[in-house]
Amino acid sequence: MAANLNEDAYRKEQLEFISNIHGTTAREIILVILPSVCSLLLRITTFVLIGKHLNGITRFITEFIVVLLPTILCFTVYSDSKISVCMALLVASFINVLVVIFTSNSARSGRYLSTHSARRPFLTNFRSLTGVLTAICILAVDFKVFPRRYAKTEVYGFSLMDTGVGFFIMSNALVSPEAKDSSQNVELGFVKAIAKNFVDCVRSCITLLVLGSVRYFSIEYLNYQRHVSEYGVHWNFFVTLAAVKILTSIVTTVLSSRYSLIVGIFIITVYEFVLSQNNVRQWLFSHSREGFVNANKEGLVSTLGYVGLYFIGVAIGRLIHSTYQRASKNQTDKFKVDSYFRIKIFGYIIDARYTESMILCIKLSLIAAQACAAMLFLNSYSRVSRKLANAGYCVWMVTLSTTMLTLLVLIDVITDILKQLSVKEDIGKKTSKVKQESYQLSSIPEILEAVNYNGLPFFLVCNLITGGINLTIKTLYVPDNEALQIITAYVLVSTALFAILYKYKIKIKF
Repeated sequence: MAANLNEDAYRKEQLEFISNIHGTTAREIILVILPSVCSLLLRITTFVLIGKHLNGITRFITEFIVVLLPTILCFTVYSDSKISVCMALLVASFINVLVVIFTSNSARSGRYLSTHSARRPFLTNFRSLTGVLTAICILAVDFKVFPRRYAKTEVYGFSLMDTGVGFFIMSNALVSPEAKDSSQNVELGFVKAIAKNFVDCVRSCITLLVLGSVRYFSIEYLNYQRHVSEYGVHWNFFVTLAAVKILTSIVTTVLSSRYSLIVGIFIITVYEFVLSQNNVRQWLFSHSREGFVNANKEGLVSTLGYVGLYFIGVAIGRLIHSTYQRASKNQTDKFKVDSYFRIKIFGYIIDARYTESMILCIKLSLIAAQACAAMLFLNSYSRVSRKLANAGYCVWMVTLSTTMLTLLVLIDVITDILKQLSVKEDIGKKTSKVKQESYQLSSIPEILEAVNYNGLPFFLVCNLITGGINLTIKTLYVPDNEALQIITAYVLVSTALFAILYKYKIKIKF
């Protein structure tokens, strides 16, 4: 009996620990995510120097230390030294570039040409970072080493963990068939298109609904801590994803994806108007939980905001894919005028063509600036709320996502330039061999490639490990140093497992 009382008291203490959080500033959220992007730059510059000398195990360990460890530190013990960590990563990257330049025998004048590929490394990095950052947070939040201002906000405010669901919605939208402007549905005809969309929707949603149900019953059975006001009593993250998928599939069956931006803005505008009604707000913030609708009102209502966000993500995805499609078309045209600019780095001259990635980088940065201005206005009108997924939150997620995408595209451009610098001139077969090795360099770390290869299974395994740790350890009483060791070991084990699966091309399907 005493043990049960102690356990109940601890669960109550855990619930209070994750409740009544008011978040931090938008600026700090950007700064705490920035080291994960700077780490990718350090990884690229490091692998230009030593990449071909590493085997599978040493490559994984190096990538873990360079790419993931700085993020873990900034989320925990170095949360107040984010800028210093970013500066250290950038300085180390700059030093690596200098070493590449001064040790390279590349020609004083070369020509850097972009290569057109169906793969978009920055999209893979964005999707993988979404999964990894979320995986770190879901365990770290249960320890006191994780700053409370980064935990999910009660109602309004900016926090690190509030970005998780928004990032997942955006990452799904960017690579959706609608974003790629698939014409298959037009070719099939309206009736067949509806049937196909329904079958595809059911197939994907059944998995998410099953996972949502399993999560609910597991929490009930294990008496695991749960913040009811986050999504509701029965609702959770997986059910939200399934509901968004169902609603967006219905809309895209009727309307062309060309109107995604208009549809997204329309839904968010109407939804914001509904939220502004006093009777709606009183109902949302009441404590009544009678009936299914009242029990899950937060999850039901916020789904509308996420649907609007999804369509805006589709519009951004269409912009991305169309930029590369036009560049690929221009490359096949008989008449084409190339525009070059000259880069001079310590006497090394590279004539570089304005590539689609550079153009896209400018487009995304402009969208980020416009979204940021809109977010500041909306936040002054009606504060940002992940719980409601209101207009302010949706625009905030567009701001954060496009900012990250801009930086990730920039890293792709830098990677291509480093490939050119790292090519060493030699004679005979050595030249082609070195060039071949140089162009194997990718801006996607293998550790993130592995996460992206099994994205949903990775997230599920991380949830299971997190639950196991919480059931065996009283995380609130763990000292900061031990907590950091546990979090690091958790990320190491989970990423290593999926790196092995990726090595043997084992894809887990539901």
